[in-house]
Amino acid sequence: MKLQGLACVLALTGLVSFAHTASGQGTVDQNLQPYRVPTEHLKGKITLLGSYTMAEIVAIWGDNFRKLNPDVEIDIQVKGAVNAVPAIINGETTFGLLSRPITEAEVLAFNQKFGYPPTILTPALEPIAVYVHKDNPIQSLTLAQLDQIYSTSLRRGAKKTAMTWGEVGATGKWAEAAIMPLGRDDTTGSQVFIQQAVLGGGDFRNDLVHIKSNLDLVKKVASDPRTIGFAGSMYEIPEARSLDLAWRDGDQAFDVKTPGYPLVRPLQLIINHPPQSEISPLEREFLKYVFSRQGQEDVHIGGFISVPARPAQIALEAVEIKTLN
Repeated sequence: MKLQGLACVLALTGLVSFAHTASGQGTVDQNLQPYRVPTEHLKGKITLLGSYTMAEIVAIWGDNFRKLNPDVEIDIQVKGAVNAVPAIINGETTFGLLSRPITEAEVLAFNQKFGYPPTILTPALEPIAVYVHKDNPIQSLTLAQLDQIYSTSLRRGAKKTAMTWGEVGATGKWAEAAIMPLGRDDTTGSQVFIQQAVLGGGDFRNDLVHIKSNLDLVKKVASDPRTIGFAGSMYEIPEARSLDLAWRDGDQAFDVKTPGYPLVRPLQLIINHPPQSEISPLEREFLKYVFSRQGQEDVHIGGFISVPARPAQIALEAVEIKTLN
């Protein structure tokens, strides 16, 4: 595959991450265009396969889209982000659901089969919070300290893996308390995202405890003061709180709800779109809904970060949709 093609794919992926930093969280851009039901009758089936996290927002989109287009069937298959791109390559799904940046290997595999890269659309973002027990005295960590807690590769410069809370700044009785790191499994976007964004592609420590779901992970943190874990920011509960994070030592630490927070991942729709071709009317209308004001209000209601109007329009133009209405 030509490097230029890969660069274009990755540029599309990163567009909205910049928009998050610039525009902040908690609002829906009022410049987003409203969705209007098409005059032509829609009928058919859309399949969406992949990420556990994306299935949550896709379910909201699907329900609301079907209220406006009742003869459309929405089939959501939750099989993990690892299966999103292979399912598109094999023709198993209309859209792949990918809750992490696409890998170069995935792009190359797609291109090898079709002769062009996959189209990647980013309709939402999710801050990944790092949770500790409410009684834990640690208030903030750097990404290097987080790497020190989770990794054996230590690509951010630590000399050894942190086994106790004292090694990352806790004092008193907490200094000798063991750290129990919690994570997900390798099929999930959140696990791969943390491995890339924090560990620099390095290895997780061998005693990482794998938890099936985001909610179960946060509940485990709430029940055991030794633990630390990562999950979407929407899962915070009174007994488990999120840490502020700084990019590096000496930098400002950001709250998970503020612009500048380091761990924000793109939630992406992957589509097989041959260059300069039209997608089906059903696919077109679904995407128009997703990137409309109503679709982005769904994102906000679901607890994720909506995208601004300009990146939404760029995403639609990537599949030859020039105007929303």
